Amino acid sequence: MVMLARILTTTSTTPILAAQIPSPTNDDDAACYVNLTSIASTASSFLSQGQHALTAASSLIATASAPATPLQRSLLIPPASVASVLSPLDGRTEVNKFICIGMNYVDHCLEQNVEVPTVPLVFSKFGSCIVGPSDPIPRYGPDHNNNVGIGGGDDDDDAPTHAATTKEIQQSKTVTSKLDYEVELGIVISSTVPRFTSPSEAIQYIGGYTVVHDVSARDLQLECNGGQWLLGKCGDGYAPLGPVITTLDEFVTDDSSSKEYGGADNLQISCRLTRNNETTTVQSSTTKNLVFTTPEIVSYLSKFVTLHAGDVIATGTPPGVGCFRKPEPLWLMDGDLVECEIEGIGVIRNEVVSCLEGEGGEEDKSSSSDVNATSVMEIVPSEIGPLSGTTREQRLKGSVAIVTGGARGLGYGIASNLAVEGAALVVLLDINQSEIDEAVAQLTEEIGVKNNAKFVGFACDVTNTEQVASTVRHIATISPTGRIDILVQSAGVVGQTNLKTHEVQPSNFDLVMSVNVKGIFNGCQAVIPYMLKQKYGRIINIASIAGKEGNAGMLAYSTSKAAVIGLTKTIGKEYAFDGITCNAIAPAVVRTKMVADMPEAQVTYMTDKIPMKRCGKVEEIAALACYIASEDAGFTTGFCWDATGGRSVY
Repeated sequence: MVMLARILTTTSTTPILAAQIPSPTNDDDAACYVNLTSIASTASSFLSQGQHALTAASSLIATASAPATPLQRSLLIPPASVASVLSPLDGRTEVNKFICIGMNYVDHCLEQNVEVPTVPLVFSKFGSCIVGPSDPIPRYGPDHNNNVGIGGGDDDDDAPTHAATTKEIQQSKTVTSKLDYEVELGIVISSTVPRFTSPSEAIQYIGGYTVVHDVSARDLQLECNGGQWLLGKCGDGYAPLGPVITTLDEFVTDDSSSKEYGGADNLQISCRLTRNNETTTVQSSTTKNLVFTTPEIVSYLSKFVTLHAGDVIATGTPPGVGCFRKPEPLWLMDGDLVECEIEGIGVIRNEVVSCLEGEGGEEDKSSSSDVNATSVMEIVPSEIGPLSGTTREQRLKGSVAIVTGGARGLGYGIASNLAVEGAALVVLLDINQSEIDEAVAQLTEEIGVKNNAKFVGFACDVTNTEQVASTVRHIATISPTGRIDILVQSAGVVGQTNLKTHEVQPSNFDLVMSVNVKGIFNGCQAVIPYMLKQKYGRIINIASIAGKEGNAGMLAYSTSKAAVIGLTKTIGKEYAFDGITCNAIAPAVVRTKMVADMPEAQVTYMTDKIPMKRCGKVEEIAALACYIASEDAGFTTGFCWDATGGRSVY
């Protein structure tokens, strides 16, 4: 179990994804936090990785909870270092859909004397409603001796002067005089939910639960022009959320009943209101009174819309809301403190204030929404050199990309540039999981946070056809859009060099051909069905000048890269009418780790043929790859792009 939080520390300017844990020393009641940015930069990214992320987080938490060590001190964030706790999800960037379910507690229906619904009652809020677990709720109302008018215009002599739906709204900062509270269990989706998912399958797409305070302006919702639900539910600050997302494994056991209810079969849920130093429990129930279980809700919604990682579903509120209290309604007033609590998740505490000048949704407490990185420091291995990281237009905004060989070299550099140019999700594939994890952590820290991009990585042997296919299928399930837009294939090996043909070992020849050619084939075959379905795709295969000209002493490598060029030309022609382009890049020698491992004589042999008399740079190839991956290059397919410093002019 992991309790995901998003915090600002006293030394950080951007939010940090962390796990909330009790103090390891047990010397105070304040929560501590464990830095999880080596796994993911956001909660939605973490949840999309499933069991892999849970296992990695459990390991970090165990380390941070151990007796004091340098590693523990680097991971553990003590209470004194926490500047503020934000909503675990950034409503502006992570929450695509914020869906709400009405009338979903049997006892809430009874208090209104209405029939229990037979299908869920669905409405929505905006992601911009979301604020943190201790942020204020703005009322924007008149003084408590007046009401806000709900319409009527100039002809309504009885309308109060602070009418919220007449022309007076232009001169007055008044919105509601009937602000109400609702505590709700929030579902957080972990990965793309296929349409028409059954209730028995829906549980696998629930990443965890959080506390939602569904704030409502009842006069707008229920009275204005027959009921302005959108305005009544979607005001800025109308959805405090947090303090954490508790992952689903905390709630679901092997018991079949537990799975049927999504683990939310009997959670205590309550809301308390403190006014004039007196605290009253205004809502108290249990999730056993839910009309529709959490898997049933997810299944029902999947009939109509596609849910994605980070989407939130508020599952309804128990009885006791202010508008139905007897003998008089109970409306929120300035200075009220509302506490919403759910068992196994925690408490959010929000004070009602008169207004928040000039704010929309959660405060800009960080610069995380700045998508243009102006400097990038040491994001690639030292032998490659830093990328420039200059401001780029967002040509690839929202796209989903896979990069093989992504843990180092060209793949690493291209993955970085894809994110800088707007890719929403970049998946690194390589052979060594520890190297992938290191690359993902570094890219996330230096690139992902600044550009609102998510990096994940998986170990995958590109020579294994079924492993490549299953990995691509998994990537499609975690894709925020369900799409795979870009495939860059840079995984490759050089093999033995400085050998003439009669000296080459057949086993080494087979190895090079398997990685460099069969690996490319496997990747193309796995992603093309997804690209055909969406009628769009960009495939970029990294070839080499050796494939065009042949390099003496590099038989296997030259042969494999020539095959890649031929494969690329064929695929480019086969799918030219389907919105899919397939191109290759043929660089001359580029200063990567693979090149650094070559004998110096071999490198000198190659650079001597280059008119510029130098190796290419990773950032030069990465910039070219991003252009080819963009819509700007849509009329070019089956082409082998040159990047040889003048060596090749054909």
